[in-house]
Amino acid sequence: MTVKTKTTNENPTTEAENAVVLSHMGQDLKNSVLIVSLVANLIVLTAWIALQVTTQYDSQLASFIFGK
Repeated sequence: MTVKTKTTNENPTTEAENAVVLSHMGQDLKNSVLIVSLVANLIVLTAWIALQVTTQYDSQLASFIFGK
């Protein structure tokens, strides 16, 4: 009677597959950092434009942006 053993690693990855995964992780990290930077810059640009367009709300916008 033979006993079949079940292996835990049925789909081993190769070195090339690991390199592709690491490459995609690097690209995803770069993209996420660029998106966060873009959002922060858009917020600053919008606040700057709001301060330049009108003088009516200057003190309120400045206190909201820079705190008290």
